[in-house]
Amino acid sequence: MNARIVVVALTACLVAAPNLVVAQTTTGSDVTFKVPLNLTQVSSDIAKVAVWCVISSTAITTRDGKLSKQEDLPVSGGQLVTTATVVVAVSGLDNPVGKVAGYECRLSGFSTSLQRWDVFSETQTVPAFRLSPTPGVLQGSFVW
Repeated sequence: MNARIVVVALTACLVAAPNLVVAQTTTGSDVTFKVPLNLTQVSSDIAKVAVWCVISSTAITTRDGKLSKQEDLPVSGGQLVTTATVVVAVSGLDNPVGKVAGYECRLSGFSTSLQRWDVFSETQTVPAFRLSPTPGVLQGSFVW
């Protein structure tokens, strides 16, 4: 694996424009996603935000053909303005050279009062997870 993929994300809540989201593979066994976050009106009940990234490919030999990783980041005063780094360990590839891999990164939050994770949405029935506009799914593809 020796590729570098750069994707411009247009989702204002997930990615602080004009920053870039970078998915990078290097010689070795990791794919790194750098996801700029600009969340400034998160409920005070949300203790942390997770960035969860999934890579799917026919080259991945797991049962479902996917690899994933979640990074949790603490929320302070209803804000999270940072760049999340999500490193997905890559193992079990079968002849990956030239094969396409798709990826998605999503956001969720952890409610202190409910003691559970859920996705953010402007139509959420649980006020703690209501966020407007709804954070989009960051997605794209690259070739191994």
